[in-house]
Amino acid sequence: MLNTHASPSSIAASLQAVERPAYRNASDSKLWRVLKRHPQIAVGVLILLVVTLIAIFAPLLGTVDPRAISVTKRLRPPSAEFWFGTDALGRDLYSRVVYGARISVAVSVSCAFLSCVGGTLVGMVSASGKWADSVVMRVMDGFMSIPAMLLAIALMAATRGSVGTVIVAITVVEIPRVARVIRGVMLALREMPFVEAAVAAGSTTPKIIIRHLLPAVVSPLTVQATFVASAAIIIEASLSFIGAGTPPTIPSWGNIMADGKALWQVKPHLVFIPAVFLGVTILGVNLLGDGLRDALDPRMAERS
Repeated sequence: MLNTHASPSSIAASLQAVERPAYRNASDSKLWRVLKRHPQIAVGVLILLVVTLIAIFAPLLGTVDPRAISVTKRLRPPSAEFWFGTDALGRDLYSRVVYGARISVAVSVSCAFLSCVGGTLVGMVSASGKWADSVVMRVMDGFMSIPAMLLAIALMAATRGSVGTVIVAITVVEIPRVARVIRGVMLALREMPFVEAAVAAGSTTPKIIIRHLLPAVVSPLTVQATFVASAAIIIEASLSFIGAGTPPTIPSWGNIMADGKALWQVKPHLVFIPAVFLGVTILGVNLLGDGLRDALDPRMAERS
């Protein structure tokens, strides 16, 4: 029971002290229920967190210069001195793999962000009117008709090879896919009663977009961002593997595997180790994307 002789300020403080733990417990229990129903989210986040920490703290993880060449230490097997062995030029494979995580993280995050921003703008413009939809989406269909790898290779061939060029090439490839998702969501929301009510109330188009439409596309855009990040890692590794991506002077998992492919039969770890890191990272992104898709889909929530 509350003390009737207490001041109003002390009573309010007591009520807040009682309500805050209940609110926190409710939030914690909701998060726990989501993770319990979709454990792949926790697994994906854990994998990506480890990869990101490896990329950030690469200089502190017992690495050496990944570009340092030593002819006398060529093709050393894994040992206490060289944890993953050395490649054909005597470079420490462990250091190259660890530093290669930086390229994958940078490319995936940059491409996901730029593709989502560009795709959202294009999708919103396309859904704004029939003529805009006809023109913009035909251009997007033209880009999507070209295989992603070929378009990226063409852009890389026309410009100077660098990490920035790789990001631009992959972003151009992924924007049409994000734009189609956003366009579909916008066209569906445009006919919803709450949007019609906002129009009838005299709300301006920018206000309707900011207050009603943009919050509704956050969920599908978040899921699409994970798929873009996964595709960006694969495309970057593929481009680097064929020599059309990250320059050889910058270690990435793709060009590390390319350097070791000639010795695959006698030194399989030169390809296998970076391939494992690449595969596990892509697995983490896909697990996170699948989990978010199921968790944010109301139909999946009703079934569970």
